[in-house]
Amino acid sequence: MENFNNETGDGSPSSRRLGILEEMTIPEVRNFQPEVLLIPLGSTEPHGPHLPYGTDTTIADRFSAEAVRLANLGGGKILRLPPLPIGNNVNFKDFPFACRIRVETLMAVLSDLVLFGIEEGVRKIIILNCHGGNDSTVAASLRQLFDDYQDRAFVAMCGCGGFSGDLYSRLFSDHSPHAGEFETSLMQYLAPETLPDTAPVAAEMNQPELKELSAGGITWVRRWAALMPASCGGRPDLATPEKGRQFFEADAACFSKFLIELSQAPWHPRFPYSVEPPVAA
Repeated sequence: MENFNNETGDGSPSSRRLGILEEMTIPEVRNFQPEVLLIPLGSTEPHGPHLPYGTDTTIADRFSAEAVRLANLGGGKILRLPPLPIGNNVNFKDFPFACRIRVETLMAVLSDLVLFGIEEGVRKIIILNCHGGNDSTVAASLRQLFDDYQDRAFVAMCGCGGFSGDLYSRLFSDHSPHAGEFETSLMQYLAPETLPDTAPVAAEMNQPELKELSAGGITWVRRWAALMPASCGGRPDLATPEKGRQFFEADAACFSKFLIELSQAPWHPRFPYSVEPPVAA
């Protein structure tokens, strides 16, 4: 990965800065003319004794920045907003200072940011969500955003880690949803300076007494302290920085290819379908 502080000798933005809004100057932004706006969502919440509260936001920040860098080097025109560090965490109230905003607040923020993008002339907007507690809220927001702006913008959601095919299952044997082998490996690679000296250990994950609630066919909100008493679960002790590096680089590269394709696709009100509706037989 490129040095995060690198700049070119002529004063122009480095490939790392290109498309990262908070690092760009007014002339750079005015000349950029993005085709895609990327909105990363993170969270500030406990991740057990071995990962910092800002884990989700760090992953959202580094993953989105790397994908945007690669995409813009490949001919895309993607502008990334700063990651939102607070999300929906109502089920974390048993833990201290698990930062949270209401569902209605997050929906309002997303609506405001999408409208902001439209007002700035961007018609293709991607919400990159890296916190599971936001999933259902963003999904509901997409319905409302479509109703509000269906002829003015294309808005979609994706998550960190969904672009590299079967690499996840080949690298990670622990499928913990929180602070397990996967997230720990990413943080060991991306931000080792934020981790404590104590080594991660296996952590308990409880199952509900009713079997069907674990089968996946019923949607419900899990009380996190009952599910994971240590606010982490699974096998973080299996994590390695090398697993994190392999997954991060592959997934960011695959995501960047999608961003390039999205950026270069011409906008029209029926996007992403054909410009003209099919003729009835």
